[in-house]
Amino acid sequence: MIRPEDDHFHKRNDDPYWNESAWFGFNVPDRLLTGWVYFFHRPNMNYSVGGVALWDPSGEYEWDCLYYDWSETVEMPPGADMFDFSLRNGLTVACKQELQAFKLDYQGEGCTVDLSFDAFLEPQEAAFAGTPGLPKGSDEWGKGHYDQPGRIQGTVVLGSGADAETIAVDSLSMRDHSWGPRRYTTNPRGNFAMAFADEQSGFCFFAGADLPRETDPCFGVPEPLIFGWYLRDGVSSRLVEGQRTVTERDDRGRPVTVVIDGVDEMGRTLHTEGRCRNSLFWHGYPYLYQFWCMAEWDFDGHSRVVGEEQDFFPLQQARRYLRGLSATAG
Repeated sequence: MIRPEDDHFHKRNDDPYWNESAWFGFNVPDRLLTGWVYFFHRPNMNYSVGGVALWDPSGEYEWDCLYYDWSETVEMPPGADMFDFSLRNGLTVACKQELQAFKLDYQGEGCTVDLSFDAFLEPQEAAFAGTPGLPKGSDEWGKGHYDQPGRIQGTVVLGSGADAETIAVDSLSMRDHSWGPRRYTTNPRGNFAMAFADEQSGFCFFAGADLPRETDPCFGVPEPLIFGWYLRDGVSSRLVEGQRTVTERDDRGRPVTVVIDGVDEMGRTLHTEGRCRNSLFWHGYPYLYQFWCMAEWDFDGHSRVVGEEQDFFPLQQARRYLRGLSATAG
C-alpha cells in the first residue's frame, strides 16, 4: 500500500546508484503538443537531474523540439526532499498535499512553466502476481513504483518579449515515482502507455518483450504485461494478464499503431487501439533509447482519447534495429 511517506525520500542502502525519480506528463491536444516535468535524485552521489521537455510534430529531437532542458547534473540542494526542492537550472517542485497536490515551476531561457497537479485517484502501486514491486528483469527501474492519475492545469510560455506565446494546459494525465538502485542492463524492450477519457475511465499498461534481443523483430509480436491497471466506471483494478503489440512502425522505427489487451482482477477486459500523433526521439539516459509519443486511444466506447505511448529500447538493441532500417532503406 502506498502511504503519504512514500512521497518523501525512502530509507536507502549505500548503493551509489540509489535513485528516486518522478515524472509529471501533460498534453495539449489541439496543438498535438506533449510535455513533461521529469527529475531524479541520486542522494548517495549528492546530485539531481531535472527539467522540462515540450514537443509537437514540428520537431522530434532534443535539439529541435519546441523546448528541452534536461540531463544536466547539478548538486542536490541542501535539505531537498523528493517533491520539495529548487534546482539551479530553474526547476522548482513543491508538494502541497501528500498523494494529492503538487506545484511545478520552471524558469529558463525561452520557457516558463507554471503548472499544478491535482490527483483524482489514489496512487496505483506497481505489483506483479500480487507482489508489490517490479518483477525480475524489470526491477532495475527500482524496488518500488507507483502511478497516480490527475489533472494538470496552468500555462507554458514559449519565447520572450513580443514573441512570447502563452499555451494553456488542462490535461488529464499522470505522475509517477520510483525508488531503489537503478542500473539498466537487463531490462527488456517494452512500453508504457496510458490514457484517461475522464476521471471515471482510463488505463495504464507497462509491457516488456520476452524474445532474445538478437532475434526480436520489434513489432508485430505480442509483449506480455509487466504491470498495469484499468479504470472503468470509476473503479480501478489491477491488470493480471495482457499483452501489447506494435502493429505498425514507420520507416524510421517510430511506432504508428499499437494494440493492447488485458484482463483485470475483476475479470473485466480491456481492449484499446492507439495511433501515435507525435514523437520525441529521447535519449535521456545513456542506456535507454525511447520514442516518446502522444497517442490517441479508442477504448470502452471512447474515441481518440489523448494519452501517451512510451516505446523504449535498450540502447544497443535500438542501435541494431535502427541501423538495420537504414541499411534496408539504403
